[in-house]
Amino acid sequence: MNQMKMLFLSYMLLQMSFMMILPIIGPVVRTQGLQEWHAGLIVSLSGLLWMLTAKFWGRKSDHLGRKKVFLPLTIGFFVSYFLWAIFIAYSLQNTLSIVVILVGMVLLRCVNAAFFSGINPIVVGYIADHYQGEQRAGCLAGMGAVAGVALFIGPFIGGVLVNTSLSLPFYFAAALPLIALGLVMFKVKESPRIIQQDSAKPVNLKMSDPRVRFSVLMMFLTMNCILTFNMCIGFYSYDHLQLSSQQHGASIAGMTLSAVGLTLIIVQIALSKLKPKRHFRCLAIGILFMAVGTLSLTLTHGLFLFVFSAVLIGVGGGMILPMVNIITANRVDAHEQGAASGLISAAQGLAMMITPLFATALYHAQNELPYWIAALLLLSILLILPKMMRNEKVELAAIQA
Repeated sequence: MNQMKMLFLSYMLLQMSFMMILPIIGPVVRTQGLQEWHAGLIVSLSGLLWMLTAKFWGRKSDHLGRKKVFLPLTIGFFVSYFLWAIFIAYSLQNTLSIVVILVGMVLLRCVNAAFFSGINPIVVGYIADHYQGEQRAGCLAGMGAVAGVALFIGPFIGGVLVNTSLSLPFYFAAALPLIALGLVMFKVKESPRIIQQDSAKPVNLKMSDPRVRFSVLMMFLTMNCILTFNMCIGFYSYDHLQLSSQQHGASIAGMTLSAVGLTLIIVQIALSKLKPKRHFRCLAIGILFMAVGTLSLTLTHGLFLFVFSAVLIGVGGGMILPMVNIITANRVDAHEQGAASGLISAAQGLAMMITPLFATALYHAQNELPYWIAALLLLSILLILPKMMRNEKVELAAIQA
């Protein structure tokens, strides 16, 4: 479907925009005289807005239509990002107090995240509207691969542009939503409306719902690990590898994040072709890869092993993220797809709210500590997976019979 390709391209551009500044936040914060925990505070408060708005946008897309909600979200994302770029450029060229810089960055990033939080549930809902069964699973895995492309290209471009100016990546990232807006506006048709707003009752799906609570927990712990890696990598690459400058640290951080993204692409493309039916088994394997990669990051010395550890994290993420979306989509009804995906996105927002501040505070105490804790928390999910794997095996056997 050509319009699905256009939707995926738009999704990739928006993800690129959001991910591009990850390796730059650390150097920007240190250049402006802020501390590590200030970076954590900026991302944590934006995560709060993400968590509070994600389910809202998902439910709105169930009622009003995916495209009708996607377009204003993209406009809001562009405007907030452009204002953020202007503020960063101004603060780098002029002397501002730490309080002004911190408040400005917090407010603009919060608005930015509040708009971006709706993108993922809308795209997942659009896929669920058009595909069922293995086709849906393959398409969701393909969506994950697209996100991997964004994670590969975005930080790489950010790492290259930062060598010219710390503010240039922000301007470049702000331009990408405009392209996405044009693609969706002219190339993507509205998804068939599942719920008639005037007659249907609102979907009141909660995180405690037994159909989605495991997916919510799994997404939270996975994003906790990924965000710990992302938030600290700008600082950790500079400190651990004993680099010569903050900009060099940003370049290495961008290269490392690109290695993760490239791995995500390869793994999720493979999953989209293989269409594995044992989703919980894939989760277990992905958890092991991500945890081992996170732990080895703190035990290695030298750039090659540093990047190789990031590759292991990418393998784990490439297996976990599409499985969470598939499990969620298969457990709820058609009219609940947007709301359910919104809850999964809200779990990401919850991780964004808690993890950055927690991880950067731990980093200030000991550089390796946030990575150790994130890996152990992720491994804890293996305690409940065996039962789910057995239930899945019984369900598959019943279907085949």
